[in-house]
Amino acid sequence: MRKSTYSSSRRRFLQSAAGVAAAGVAGNLIAREEAQPKPPGVGEGLRVGLIGCGGQGSGDAQNAARLGAKIVAVCDVDEAHVAGAKKKWPEAEGFADFRKLLEQKNVDAVICGTPDHWHTLVSMAAMRAGKDVYCEKPLTLTIDEGKHLVRVQRETKRVLQTGTQQRSTVGFRLACEFVRIKRMGTLMNIEVFVPAGRREGPFKASEVPPGFEYEMWRGQTPKVEYVKARTHQTFRYWWEYAAGTITDWGAHHNDIA
Repeated sequence: MRKSTYSSSRRRFLQSAAGVAAAGVAGNLIAREEAQPKPPGVGEGLRVGLIGCGGQGSGDAQNAARLGAKIVAVCDVDEAHVAGAKKKWPEAEGFADFRKLLEQKNVDAVICGTPDHWHTLVSMAAMRAGKDVYCEKPLTLTIDEGKHLVRVQRETKRVLQTGTQQRSTVGFRLACEFVRIKRMGTLMNIEVFVPAGRREGPFKASEVPPGFEYEMWRGQTPKVEYVKARTHQTFRYWWEYAAGTITDWGAHHNDIA
């Protein structure tokens, strides 16, 4: 049975109208985003100390500097990371122990870019030292850690911000807005997928490389021999220090959900 010209034309019209409406909403949202004032130097005069000078921590510090903050101190248990940060900010004083950095009177706020298992302790120590804190995600590894962090923030009244930068991205905000105005229907269920993560090993222990304070890096976690794969970029695949991709990409995607 042949479909009528009317029904097919009507379908095309409705599809076209829906597309125009969606484009209109998207256009308005993007225009509204672009119209937001972006005052230069919003962090002007803020003196920042960076704790954890790896790739993510250094990237956060560069963004802070771009907004007018001055990086006055850098800290890492790896001398190579401190050296790399000093190349970016030659006037910054270098430290191997974050507690020494927190003693500095010329530091107003800190960026915590350490591996996940240090986030809670560094952030609490910083607030107790009178510093404001920007801490990378995941802010904590457990619910109980979060309770301690909230308590210290309330006691000290310091600013504590955690980084889930994806939330501010225009594309994600647009998608959330479509859901909120029910442009895509009524939301019934959200499924979040993250990569499975790396599965490797067994690994052989080796000597701690020169210039790397491994015991300080390990901190409060169980004492184990040095294995290179436990540290730096691959730390997140060991339960002692992180929770795999759940606290990596999961921190972003669950936040959006």
